[in-house]
Amino acid sequence: MRFEKWQGCGNDFVIVEESELDGGLDADRVRALCDRRFGIGADGILVVGRPTGRRWPLAIHNADGSTAESCGNGSRCVARYLLDRHGGDACELATAGGTVRARRDGDAIGIELDAPRVLGEVESERGRGVRVAVGNPHVVAFVEDPARIDLPALARAMRAAAGDANVEAAAVRTRDAIDLRVDERGVGETLACGTGACAAVAAAASLGLVDREVSIGLPGGTLVVRTGARYELWGPAERVFAGSL
Repeated sequence: MRFEKWQGCGNDFVIVEESELDGGLDADRVRALCDRRFGIGADGILVVGRPTGRRWPLAIHNADGSTAESCGNGSRCVARYLLDRHGGDACELATAGGTVRARRDGDAIGIELDAPRVLGEVESERGRGVRVAVGNPHVVAFVEDPARIDLPALARAMRAAAGDANVEAAAVRTRDAIDLRVDERGVGETLACGTGACAAVAAAASLGLVDREVSIGLPGGTLVVRTGARYELWGPAERVFAGSL
């Protein structure tokens, strides 16, 4: 099996073509490949299918073997992987969460996706959160300082109240800057999360706290979210290495 390892702000993935998966990809195999000591090591496995024109199917597997509907940084990494291999500056990805349009601008890769839907507040034993759908479910909790939050405990409380979801601890610093930490379902805390960044901006925008372009500071780096009828997510996407098993 040939593969490539990619990362976007430290959110790392194994990208593999569907044709390379002799025997398929079950949950046990995903967990083994994502293991950081005995496997390749990653937050997830991204499987690229056979294209129709410039549109590629994309299946998203979390590190625990579960599947996800959407993945912002993963989609950006796959987009650059495909553009580097097939040329051009734009492509589309068909995910379970909807169609993602991607394009290149210099060293940055951006994706365009449906505007998140803010679904209202939820009350947990650790305070309130805002439920947001970005093709996948999120709960955003606004806090004074994400770095000081017990994120696993916050995630457990929010999931107990709202069901299985990605959980964000967000702090709005200015109208164009948010600090963020994310606990992804099926993965745990990641250095960055693209759909989580979009969810945090959507939740903040619903409260009138941010402008239309917002920088998201995450432990692994900075992403930029632009709002509108559709959202744009921009940031770096880099190949770490290629290999085979």
